[in-house]
Amino acid sequence: MSQTVSSAVATVAALAPEAIDVSVCDEAIQTINFDHEAEIVGITANISQTLRAIEVAKEFRARGKTIIMGGPQVTLAPNLFAEYADTLVFGEFEPVAAHFFSDMQAGQLKPRYRGSPADLTRSPKPRWDLFNHDQVLSGSIQTSRGCPFNCNFCDVIQIYGQKQRHKETHQIISEIQALYDYGHNHIFISDDNFTAQKKKAHDILSAIIEWNGQDDREFVVFSSQVSIDLAKNDALVSLCHQAGMLEIFIGLETQDQVSLRESSKQQNMHIDLTAQCHKLVRAGLKIVPGLIVGFDNDDKSVFQKQFEFAMSLPVGPIKVSMLAAPISTPLFTKMRDQNRLIANHMEMQALSGTLFTNIIPAQMSRADLYIGYIWLISKLFHPENFLTRLDALSTMLIPPPWIGQEERCSKRVRPRSVVLASSILRNVMRDNPMVAKIIRHTSWLAKKNPEIKSGLYDVLKYYLMILHNHKANSTYNQKWAEMPSPPFGIKEGDFRLQQIRQADGTP
Repeated sequence: MSQTVSSAVATVAALAPEAIDVSVCDEAIQTINFDHEAEIVGITANISQTLRAIEVAKEFRARGKTIIMGGPQVTLAPNLFAEYADTLVFGEFEPVAAHFFSDMQAGQLKPRYRGSPADLTRSPKPRWDLFNHDQVLSGSIQTSRGCPFNCNFCDVIQIYGQKQRHKETHQIISEIQALYDYGHNHIFISDDNFTAQKKKAHDILSAIIEWNGQDDREFVVFSSQVSIDLAKNDALVSLCHQAGMLEIFIGLETQDQVSLRESSKQQNMHIDLTAQCHKLVRAGLKIVPGLIVGFDNDDKSVFQKQFEFAMSLPVGPIKVSMLAAPISTPLFTKMRDQNRLIANHMEMQALSGTLFTNIIPAQMSRADLYIGYIWLISKLFHPENFLTRLDALSTMLIPPPWIGQEERCSKRVRPRSVVLASSILRNVMRDNPMVAKIIRHTSWLAKKNPEIKSGLYDVLKYYLMILHNHKANSTYNQKWAEMPSPPFGIKEGDFRLQQIRQADGTP
């Protein structure tokens, strides 16, 4: 089961002329049929999907299909894909879609198409009818592209630019209504920074407030990605809560001022990040913070520091990443100029930002960085540490704005999270009996604080889902989770650790 339905793929499908028969396969929820009758196969890829996208392209090409490849990673690193595709599409698709499909129908596709920044007010409503919505946890819309910030490790501005462009408010509400009609009571707004333009965010949230729970509709929970400077705008924070945007991802990264300065993360500097997070939670917003390890100012003590920082936050799941340099970013250029990139390791480039880093750290080995990274994830997701943070969250979180009004909504949708949670619970409880304790404790907190019951259970379900994924990816180690510090110097290890040491020429 996938977490969200892709608005990007659905938008590409919506740009196709009616004469073209389009079908969609999301590998997160269905198996690819490599013997599909389609003559032309389009494949999209972000940075973590590079290797899989190439595998899929090879399989289809071996069957005589014409291969089109596009998406963020193709735009940033076309040389990785050139030999596996007949046509590459760079940049945003809307401006070149008419030309592209005209050439397709004429049988004259060109090797390359380069799109420019799109006018989102002319972007069509995505073709969500092509997806099996029973297999996804939430719907997904995109209201803007671009980000005004300039974090040196982020590739967003290389893809979409620093000037943020938006859809019209009526388009956004129309897309929300369409997803609701498909049965979604949770919608992810996939913007890279939803509140970057405060006036536009104000207008969108105000329109959502007028829509949410009205005309006998059930209330919908929204989530998105924002920066910590949201906490400075009390009016906007209040609007987020009133609109039902109750779940937000924030890239906190680190408390280290040197690291924030070097990465151009100006919006996070010279403020008390913990206090700002407490403020947002007290306003009713549940936070998923992002932390990064491996900055140049990080030595092997950083993992304990990041653990202590994370434990000061009233949050459930936490996203931990190694610092990596995606192709075309300022950090990539800096590391290349300093001869600190892992050369000729396509896998490292493809997976940078996930389980590996393509950077040679300044104050530790990559093996030590990997060990510390796995220890930090394991420590933060240890059930006892999760419960500590959940207890703190329960003392601050306020009820959703519609508490007590739910019964007036007659047009209810089936909450998909129940289906997802049941399957996750079975898998996680099988591997970790402590999960039963977590569930009991969450139930006790919910009975003690009935007005925030739904929020507590949402945090629990998301934690269990991420824990399940970490177990599946071998990024959670129960043994290491019990250790007071990372086991640097350990000789035995998983396959990835062996790969890193072998690539670096270390024993």
